Amino acid sequence: MIQRRTGAARRPSRWAAAIGVAALLSPLTACSSGPGGTVVNLYGGASGTGFDKILKDCNDRAGGRYTIVGNLLPSDADGQRDQFVRRLAAKDDGMDLLGMDVTWTAEFAEAKWIRELTGEQKAQATKDTLQPPIDTATWKDKLYGVPRTTNVQLLWYRKSLVPTPPKTFDEMITMAQRLKAEGKPYEIGLTAAQYEGYVVNVNNLITAAGGTLVNEDSSAPTIDDKTVQALTLLKKLATSGVTSASLSNAQEPEVFADLQAGRSAFSLNWPYVLSAMREANPDLVNDLGYAPYPSIDGGPPKVTLGGMNYAISSYSKHPAEAFEAAMCLRDEKNALSAALDAGDVPALATVFETPEFQKAYPMADVMKAELQAAVPRPVSPVYQNISTIVSTTLSPPQSINPQAAADELRDSIKDAIEGKGIVP
Repeated sequence: MIQRRTGAARRPSRWAAAIGVAALLSPLTACSSGPGGTVVNLYGGASGTGFDKILKDCNDRAGGRYTIVGNLLPSDADGQRDQFVRRLAAKDDGMDLLGMDVTWTAEFAEAKWIRELTGEQKAQATKDTLQPPIDTATWKDKLYGVPRTTNVQLLWYRKSLVPTPPKTFDEMITMAQRLKAEGKPYEIGLTAAQYEGYVVNVNNLITAAGGTLVNEDSSAPTIDDKTVQALTLLKKLATSGVTSASLSNAQEPEVFADLQAGRSAFSLNWPYVLSAMREANPDLVNDLGYAPYPSIDGGPPKVTLGGMNYAISSYSKHPAEAFEAAMCLRDEKNALSAALDAGDVPALATVFETPEFQKAYPMADVMKAELQAAVPRPVSPVYQNISTIVSTTLSPPQSINPQAAADELRDSIKDAIEGKGIVP
């Protein structure tokens, strides 16, 4: 998701940060060299809770050979990508290590903006790493990133309101309508603003119906009756009277805020919710339940894969140091630290087995089961075009005409793949 993240699904703790745009666009430091010798400029993932501790650990271990400097970016995945694209297209050598959304690998690799990892670097980057995150860092059988985090959305719910969590969307809608009739908190929270987080939810529903947006090699759209089924369910949910009044503007912060404030009985969100709620509303934590993401037919969910990978800019003057920095920032010690402090789900399988992680993530087994069946978003150099087409065509969700929207998606995605689509 994820994450978030979005990411959407990408950096969960980022969603809770109330930071002004100007601050997000300002680097923690703008220098490219300093008293510690070589500076490795990291962009992406530097604002997470507790990340300063991780930076200090890796800089201490570097022993003065280099210093990792965290630079802030816009809080949403789309804004981050825009800044990356502008600077990498200009061959900016001030960016060394890139914290990348899992959907960008194909685009950035095809543009030759990021370095392929081979030999010993590839072996180190994939050792003890879950396979789904490795797949997100791979394009045309070549590895272009060090997987740092992974992510899948869960169903969060209030145990006092929902003794038995729903397995399907129809069950969840019926339960929410019953709670509303009883005058109890009832909302179903989900992201449906016109951005990447909405695309995640659309993809979740389409895969739940057994469909896909594009074929396996992303060379053609696969919009069919399963897409229509998914969009019909999406409209039913949006018009059911049990979602937030601001559904079409809801991103992760708003969805979390509705749960935190007690308005939501159900919330479709990333695993960070539990760690964030421990800080935001400790009184609600004991009433917070978790379950697999709802499906259409009651079977195991096939949810969208989120997460973040570290890639090395092709224009970096310090690629060796950047790779070493990436490996330190995501090693078992620091991956566990990020999981406990910021709610970042680790890409390292070994972290899942630690007692500290299992205690902090009682939902770990649910997450691992979903990860095994998780579905990536279309892997394509034109993914951003496809994403923009999906989010704009289907906004707002309350106004969707399922068949007409599916037909429009098919034509627009075909144009994008053939190079006739919009330029983001």
